[in-house]
Amino acid sequence: MIIEIGVPLLMAIAVAAFLTGLLHGTTGMAGGVVMAAILAHVIGIKSAVPVMTVALILSHLSRALMYVRETDWSVAGRVLFFGSPTIVVGAVIFGKISPTMVAIIFAAFLTASFPVKHWARRHEIRTGPKTLAVASSVWGMLAGNVIGPGFFLAPFLLGTGMNRLTFVGTLATVTLIMNVLKMSVFGITNLISWELFFLGAAIGLITIPGNWLGRSVLKGMQDSDHRFIIDVLTLMMIINFIYLAVR
Repeated sequence: MIIEIGVPLLMAIAVAAFLTGLLHGTTGMAGGVVMAAILAHVIGIKSAVPVMTVALILSHLSRALMYVRETDWSVAGRVLFFGSPTIVVGAVIFGKISPTMVAIIFAAFLTASFPVKHWARRHEIRTGPKTLAVASSVWGMLAGNVIGPGFFLAPFLLGTGMNRLTFVGTLATVTLIMNVLKMSVFGITNLISWELFFLGAAIGLITIPGNWLGRSVLKGMQDSDHRFIIDVLTLMMIINFIYLAVR
């Protein structure tokens, strides 16, 4: 597959990986789903998800280490405790559905994230232990099927009162473990070949410098700018995945 893609396209993928790494470092999310959207046009969405699962392990590891002091470990532990079982279930379901259905799920999930986020902002949601547990279980099911489920989890993490730096560190830690679980399921169910694994590893390594650069951008960014960027990217990705579903 990588040989069939050709060197020029591989170079374009490498540039995209760096830029989405920069985006991920700046926003704490979105980079993975943007890169998955790009790869879906090259290798298909069913292959793009396992590739990005591998890539995001490396990307999230680098950001988890960058923000280790800011991470809220009690929140991360609760999210993973309640989300891990449904992550496994979601990853198994992913292996059994069609590429068109995967694209539809991506589009539906991103569309649903808009009212969830704006409802949370208007009501100044305060996330208690029970709310976080329920949200984590739903997030886990989404996480098994799509790239970028942080869009759903974000308002509940922010509802605990954390600032954007703690948010990025906590989300990076949570999604690191989530992607390790997903890759394990994909490996057991033969959804990822060695070729896809190495492509994902290469993409992940290329994103790391972008993550570091994005950290500097994030520190100088206002919370309102952060939210605006996420909203614009969400809208763009909805359009992209609707296109993939109907083409």
